Amino acid sequence: MSEKINCPKCGMLLYYGEEISRRLYMRAIPDEAAVLAGYGNVCPRCGSSLSVDSVKIEIKRRATSKGGVTHGS
Repeated sequence: MSEKINCPKCGMLLYYGEEISRRLYMRAIPDEAAVLAGYGNVCPRCGSSLSVDSVKIEIKRRATSKGGVTHGS
């Protein structure tokens, strides 16, 4: 699964990557609050205050294919 975190005011992309809560390695980012703290809890583009409750967090599942892979002969 992938996760995106955007500023609620201007939409600036603050994080994009593997879903933070499901990361099994490189736990340098323990949660969404740590991502926002890296920006000083302020959007670098518009200066809007950032909190886990205010930002837009979008988690998407990976698309699964219904059919098998076919290869030409």
